Amino acid sequence: MSQSVDVVDLISTLLDNEKYKEALTASNEKRLTATIKDNSSDLISAIVGKIEDDTVTIKPSLYGTCEQLLSKVIEECAPEEALLEFIEQLELAKNDAQFGIILPPLQQILKKLTFKRGRSLEWCLNSICSHIEDIPVPEHHLEGEERLLMDSDPNIRRIVRVYSLLPPFYRYFIEEINQADFYNVKTKEIIAAFLISLLGKPLIYIDMDPETNGNSEARLNCSIIVQDICRLEKNILKFLVYLEGCDRDSNKKPAKDDDLEEEKLPYKYEDKVNMTTLSGLFYVVLSGHFQLPDTAIPQVYSLEYVLQTAMLSVIHLLNFSEYGMLSKALALAEVIVNRFPDKLSHELLSSSVHFRMCKGLFTIGIYSSYESIRKKSVALIGQQINKFDYKGRCILITYLIKTSNHSGMIGYAITLYKSSLNEAFQDPHMDDCFTGPQFSNMLKKICHLPHGAESDLVELADQIITSLNFLRYLAIKDTNNVTGIWNCFSFIENQYLEQLRVGLNMSKAHYEVKLKDIEEGKNLLENNVNVSVNVGGNVLDKIPEENAKQIIYSALNAFHLIEGLIGRLCECININKMQALQMNCE
Repeated sequence: MSQSVDVVDLISTLLDNEKYKEALTASNEKRLTATIKDNSSDLISAIVGKIEDDTVTIKPSLYGTCEQLLSKVIEECAPEEALLEFIEQLELAKNDAQFGIILPPLQQILKKLTFKRGRSLEWCLNSICSHIEDIPVPEHHLEGEERLLMDSDPNIRRIVRVYSLLPPFYRYFIEEINQADFYNVKTKEIIAAFLISLLGKPLIYIDMDPETNGNSEARLNCSIIVQDICRLEKNILKFLVYLEGCDRDSNKKPAKDDDLEEEKLPYKYEDKVNMTTLSGLFYVVLSGHFQLPDTAIPQVYSLEYVLQTAMLSVIHLLNFSEYGMLSKALALAEVIVNRFPDKLSHELLSSSVHFRMCKGLFTIGIYSSYESIRKKSVALIGQQINKFDYKGRCILITYLIKTSNHSGMIGYAITLYKSSLNEAFQDPHMDDCFTGPQFSNMLKKICHLPHGAESDLVELADQIITSLNFLRYLAIKDTNNVTGIWNCFSFIENQYLEQLRVGLNMSKAHYEVKLKDIEEGKNLLENNVNVSVNVGGNVLDKIPEENAKQIIYSALNAFHLIEGLIGRLCECININKMQALQMNCE
């Protein structure tokens, strides 16, 4: 009388003892067929559990045997039952090797479910996404050629390895969809939404600039995904509508549960088609860093619509701090700005995207921890502003001065205004933006001390120096009072310069006393008193004596420079006043 056999224990033991042929033989025994079918879930779990990350290289025979055993299991058991177990194993996969060995049998099961595949395929793709999103993304704060070292990072190698497993799994279903007799819109959208999601985390965090990473495997993975999206959707720009929708939804309150009961279409799944994944998509599509099929971008869309909508991707990516995200944002921003024609009408600024992108750029230009990113952001602000007509430039420059709250950035805005004004002087007729009330209003913004004479002149040094240089330039350049600068001399002298002089005297006295205290040893550590200096509203204490002296000398040098600029400006103003008197006499 034959005894019942625990097939799971039998095969597991044979695998542990490296008796691979015996394990395959046992799985093919007719007497065990029913047992395999009844215990398929436990058997799948046991087989997958034998796989470690290095199994394929250290024990290739074990890996190959496990592949064959999984194929045998799906032959014997019901597809629906095996499907659920494989999906569970995907979600429980302890390593990428387990993840990889599950995909081929999972594909075979889905092939069997021809008429019930839609939801099953969706479940499988969801589980794949969950595994991928859990891969950590490294950030080593490297710049320039140093970023080439990122390719050897274990996590990036892992991302590349996992992504390379995916096309063999999903391409069968793309081929099937593209057959005329098996076209299913929902299945197409399920796969396309999945592919779009792959362009988000973690892939979007990896640097894919062709100049610095032209031959990276991550770029190849990304290119394959987008090519496959284009095979499913002939018009890739249709996703601009979804980008707009995601942007609107991000500014709304979350919907109540009652509103979510209705089943959504695949492109409405926020976990797959969202601002981050769509931003990754449009970076690839519009940045010029990747080749696309000629038919992927139809030429029926308004260029203005495409560019302004794509700016939403830039705005979103600029909210991140990681190099990979920011470099993509700037690459896309540069393409967008360059594609706009010159002398754009200021009426285009009725769309808030221009201000939002400007804000994102100056925020990154001020606060990013990457020098190359900061420099490129600042340069792009100038390129964006100079694309507009004079009125548009003045509107954006005013916005920059009002909202940046940073002396260096305000100084840069003043420089941009000066360049535009200098350009306008070459025109036969001076634009109204640079004359009369519009000019005087801008001048008051440029010559603004937030707290009058008590403003922190060290913190505002960049802005003050730039404004004084601008005023001197204008006093020399505008000898015929085309802008109306002469009418503003009273404000400049009696308010701006007077407040500056008072502030300079107070600030110099404060820093000179501090310097004297340090040099005389009154604030040295041996007297149990810490050296402290107030810079930009921040008290720097417990700093070495030499560092404190350097800070003070730097501040005093800035004050002397400002004093010199005030003196030269006053000379120019007096010359203009004399010229005005002569013109009046004549």
